Amino acid sequence: MNTLNFDDNCKRKLDETYLIVYVIENTINMKKGDFISKSNICSLIGVDLKGYKQLLNIYEDKVNNNRYWLDCFENLKSRGIKNILFLSVGDNKNMKRAAKIAFPDIVFVDSITYIVNKFQRYTTEKSSRNTAAKIHNLYVQKTLKDYEIVQKNFNTIYNNSIHKKLIEKYLCNIQSIYKYSQNIRNLLFKHSSNMAFYDKIRITFNNNNKYISELKEIYDQLGDINKYFGFTPFTKKEWTMILNDLILTYPNVEFI
Repeated sequence: MNTLNFDDNCKRKLDETYLIVYVIENTINMKKGDFISKSNICSLIGVDLKGYKQLLNIYEDKVNNNRYWLDCFENLKSRGIKNILFLSVGDNKNMKRAAKIAFPDIVFVDSITYIVNKFQRYTTEKSSRNTAAKIHNLYVQKTLKDYEIVQKNFNTIYNNSIHKKLIEKYLCNIQSIYKYSQNIRNLLFKHSSNMAFYDKIRITFNNNNKYISELKEIYDQLGDINKYFGFTPFTKKEWTMILNDLILTYPNVEFI
């Protein structure tokens, strides 16, 4: 497989349907003219009908430009996308607003990568991986009753004032996602491989003296990023069960 490059990836034809698009947010230094400042970079990772992950594109989040994200989603549509079932995203209101205009039936779900990043700012390096696993477990219990037991234990462990604020802001509406089957939730919140890509960007650009002038330089400096895409994180059995539940939940969507 050839190394993925920015120009080819921006132009390539995309699938008609993506089951979910994960938004992975990183902060890196960008040089604009004579100034270097922090910029929020959003990687959009789609899961196709075979369960394979694709890097749709990497964007700079222009927070003060309400039109920007609508143009981004319209570009994705021009490359072939007709339907996105779920968008896994953090607090980006402009992106959500634009996604709803471009894809009216899209459903927003919590981004575990985003939430884990918030919690890890206030946990030790040693416990940060356990925190990620515990947050993930909140979303993928078999039943709502099981979730309530896990949630109670989670709240007992993360009980300082900062954690309570984070729980109140980011983890207070998880019950609503339990209207979907456990198989579908396993699709929506399969975050481990996304964390690997997030960490790759974070580690690569963590040096304050390191910056880029154009988004294409992200591809160049990351090296071969194919290993993060073009595969499915699900077993054949897992994917069959996910697809079966999606067909039952969305009878008007062609999955096969």
